[in-house]
Amino acid sequence: MTVLVGGVGQLYQGDLDLGRRAVERLRSEGVGAHVLVEDFHYGAVAVAQRLQESRPTCVVLVGAAERERPPGTVERRRIRPVVLPASALQRSVADAVTGYVSMDLLLEVAAGFEALPARTIVIEVEPVLTAPTVEISPEAEAGLAKALELVRVEVRRAPALDVADEISELLATDRVEPSAATEAMRDLITELEVVDAEGRWGAAFALRDRVRFAIAAGESGEGMTHLDWGLWWGLIEELDRLQGLDLSPVEPAT
Repeated sequence: MTVLVGGVGQLYQGDLDLGRRAVERLRSEGVGAHVLVEDFHYGAVAVAQRLQESRPTCVVLVGAAERERPPGTVERRRIRPVVLPASALQRSVADAVTGYVSMDLLLEVAAGFEALPARTIVIEVEPVLTAPTVEISPEAEAGLAKALELVRVEVRRAPALDVADEISELLATDRVEPSAATEAMRDLITELEVVDAEGRWGAAFALRDRVRFAIAAGESGEGMTHLDWGLWWGLIEELDRLQGLDLSPVEPAT
C-alpha cells in the first residue's frame, strides 16, 4: 500500500502557493514509510504521468482553490474519478501543456488519463492573496495548519480503509456463512465507507466492539481461513490504534 500526498499550487502566487509549503512541512516532519510526499506545481499532464508511474493506492491532494468560501476555509472532499468526454479532456490537456496547474485542472486531466486511484482525497484552503508574491495571508497560514492536520488524519486512516476494502471483497462472496460476527462486520464495513466519504468516524468504533464481542462469544460462521481472520483482526487492531488519535471533525464537501 502506498499513499501519495501531492501539494498542488502555483509557485510564488501568494496563497495559491500553499501546496508547496504543505509539502515542505510534511517532508520536514516525516509522515510514514508508506507515504510519498511530492510537489505538484509543474503541470497537470506531467502530474498525471507521475501518478500512472507510481500507482498509489490512495492520493491526498492539498492546496488552495478559489470557490467563494470565507477566506481561510478548509474543506475536505472525497473525489470519485469520472472520465471526461474526449472533447472536454482535449480542452483540459490543451490548458495543461502550458505548464499551468490548478486543483480542478489536475483532477480533470488525471481522471482523463485514468491515473487517479479509487481513493482520492482533496484538502483545500480558500485563498485571499492570489497575485505574485512570496508571502501568504494570515488566513491561509491558519488554514494551512488545519489542512496539514487533515492530511495526517488521511494518512493514518489509509491502512484501515485498505484492509476494509479487502474484507468487503471477502463478504461479497458466499464463502463465509452468515453469523452474528459476519453481520456485525458488514455493518462496520458500511460505516467505514461513510468514514471514507465524509471524513467522520460516526459509529465505527462501536461497531468494531460489536464485531469483537461476537467473535469472543463464538458467534462466527464457517468458511473463514487463517488469512480471513488475519484481515478481520488486522482491521480491529488498526481501529484500536486510531481511536484517540483521529477524532478531529472536518468540513464536509458542499
